[in-house]
Amino acid sequence: MGNLTQPSLLKPLRKQRRASSARAKAAGNPFWDWFAETIAPLGVDGLDDDGIVARIDARFGKMYPDLAFELWGPDDGTVDFVVSADGQTLLFHKVLELVRSAPKMPGWRVLAFRPRRSVKARISAMGHQLSGDQIWYRCEPENGRMRVALFVEDIDDDNWDIMCATSCMLLDMALGEFDAATKIAALEHYPLNDETRRLAPKPLSQLPAELDRFFAGTMH
Repeated sequence: MGNLTQPSLLKPLRKQRRASSARAKAAGNPFWDWFAETIAPLGVDGLDDDGIVARIDARFGKMYPDLAFELWGPDDGTVDFVVSADGQTLLFHKVLELVRSAPKMPGWRVLAFRPRRSVKARISAMGHQLSGDQIWYRCEPENGRMRVALFVEDIDDDNWDIMCATSCMLLDMALGEFDAATKIAALEHYPLNDETRRLAPKPLSQLPAELDRFFAGTMH
């Protein structure tokens, strides 16, 4: 039992909302002009206010309805403002254009695409929970990319769709948005059971390094 998923169509359902203080004048981009004048001066306490985050969300959504953003931090006094295409490769150029137009802002780092994150976190969705240590994988080269099979604990016919979607979110976290969308040729899901354990799948945490080794080898 397995199903084929196109990673570029996956849309994670999360938004991290925490930020820090910065003040700078953006040059030529209306969103960054507004952000620097209206949001940056508020500082960490102001941006912890759900109402302020909602204002950012509303302004960003109005100006860039096809894109998404995440706020991570503060970490060592710096907040990551991550601009994302939710894995839709046809929108990657819009992400890059927006990030390149961002000003230098003390305390802020504007990033293109969701970076790799730890998969140890547990994701809850529609009454089901899944963490990265419940996902195993096998992979093989296919047309210059990697075909990946995920083996998921506790998945069955009743929760198939939601567990597949949640495992895709964890895969996106493990590989980062850009690699998940551009380096995976195809993605399959299977239950992890006595039968599939005989295939000797590996923990999901090992996939990023294996993917990196594969692409490093193809460049020589």
